[in-house]
Amino acid sequence: MLQQTQASTVVPYFNRFLTRFPSVRRLAKASEDEVLEYWTGLGYYRRARYLHMAAIQIVGKHAGQVPDSVDALTSLPGIGRSTAGAIVAIAFRQTAPILDGNVRRVLSRFYTINGKRGAANTEKRLWAHAEANTPIKQVDVYTQAIMDLGATVCVRSKPKCPDCPLASECNAHRQGREHDYPSLAKRRSARVQHARFFVVINGKGACLLQKRPPRGVWASLWSPPQYPQTTSVSVFGDDFDLPTTTIAKTLAGPKFRHAFSHYQLEIEPIYVFLRASCSEIAQTHDLRWHHPCDRAEFGLSAVAVKLLTEIDSKRAS
Repeated sequence: MLQQTQASTVVPYFNRFLTRFPSVRRLAKASEDEVLEYWTGLGYYRRARYLHMAAIQIVGKHAGQVPDSVDALTSLPGIGRSTAGAIVAIAFRQTAPILDGNVRRVLSRFYTINGKRGAANTEKRLWAHAEANTPIKQVDVYTQAIMDLGATVCVRSKPKCPDCPLASECNAHRQGREHDYPSLAKRRSARVQHARFFVVINGKGACLLQKRPPRGVWASLWSPPQYPQTTSVSVFGDDFDLPTTTIAKTLAGPKFRHAFSHYQLEIEPIYVFLRASCSEIAQTHDLRWHHPCDRAEFGLSAVAVKLLTEIDSKRAS
């Protein structure tokens, strides 16, 4: 959960998740929908699917016991070398290096290692220092300490060098160049894509949700149907056998943007209110009706959560 997400955001999700899935076996038995339900709002949903798949493999291949070696852990879905090292060091107190974003920043400054992140030579040098500094004794304490040092002291924009126990030995600090390390890639302006989401509301106030494909953006989550921005209500209605006579009114909501790591999606919601007398679209494995007031026992995309909360205000418009 902490991958690319701040601890302050993670804590309530972590507590809720462990209460629902207190063991690897319980997580492995859960459906994907249930796992995604408890991840809704945290983002980067691929992490949840990998965690679920890893639990299934741990039960199937490791008798329900989390492996205690880096090689065995990295064979599981979603676990790379650094995450495996953290598990081995902290959970099993065995020597294994890590190189998460915080540790990378500490080592880059301490040894003045520059170079593009991901470049083979840069990675080789950083991993070499990570291995050399990882102790045999109290490896769990060291691993947590260096992560916390990067997270709370050797921070990205305003490093707290006066509070750092390593400041007197840090090459970047000695040179007064803390902000030069690690080197930052030039950010490109995020491209913008456009889409329409058709928010169909039946006479009972329930909204039509569609399960997204198992791969791609918001994979396996539920949301109002998404279409290209030029799609008309009539074209959408043809896809779902909704003749214009079944529609009481339509309303275009204000456009808004949702940011992804590499692009922004500009969304135009189209609210389609059906007449109370019309027959409903039948539920299938990838279509369901959901009332906004009911608990969603499945994963919802961030956009779906936003659109569902705004239905009442649009109905009164």
